[in-house]
Amino acid sequence: YFLLQNSGGFPKPSLRSNAFVTMVFLGKSVHLSHDDADYRDEIKVYQQHCGGENLCVYKGKLLEGETFQFISKRHHGFPFSLTFFLNGIQVDRLSCCCEYKHQKRSRLGGRHGYFGFLNVEGASPCYRCIIAMGLDKKPSPPKRKMEDHEEKHVGSWRDGVHNEPSKSSVEQKSSKDSVLVILPGHEVSVETIEDKVETGQEYRKEE
Repeated sequence: YFLLQNSGGFPKPSLRSNAFVTMVFLGKSVHLSHDDADYRDEIKVYQQHCGGENLCVYKGKLLEGETFQFISKRHHGFPFSLTFFLNGIQVDRLSCCCEYKHQKRSRLGGRHGYFGFLNVEGASPCYRCIIAMGLDKKPSPPKRKMEDHEEKHVGSWRDGVHNEPSKSSVEQKSSKDSVLVILPGHEVSVETIEDKVETGQEYRKEE
């Protein structure tokens, strides 16, 4: 309650990623005879956290194969940019979208790189990584099934046209049928009446 009261209600979200990075110093490819007796090298790691000045996130002396750790100060929306110095000389540089890409073990600079990533904790994927993962995991439907679905849809639409004619066509058809049915019947009835009249007249003549 005291913290909430001092912060004005709710704590503000951090602008920094604060990912915990663990790396290893793999060593130099060339060793000089006048190296120090302890064989330790001075390592400095600088980070461009928000597109401006560089911050020193790690400084120390390490033997080959020793690990070191630091907290990333990268601001959200900016790239994960690191510059590595070995005994005052820049030997490697990294720039990528975020720390999440380096969760798996990897070596910087190929086989002859001086440093390698061992682990990254607390890293959240950036927007670009989220999109990439979404595209990778989205299953693409088989082409044949889509064609069958379209054919079925078109067929049902055509069947609907044949099976369910419009109201006007039903009326026209029924009117035509009624004319065809009524007219022959009417003609038959007229002929039968005329036949009866003729037969009646002939019967009278015979009388």
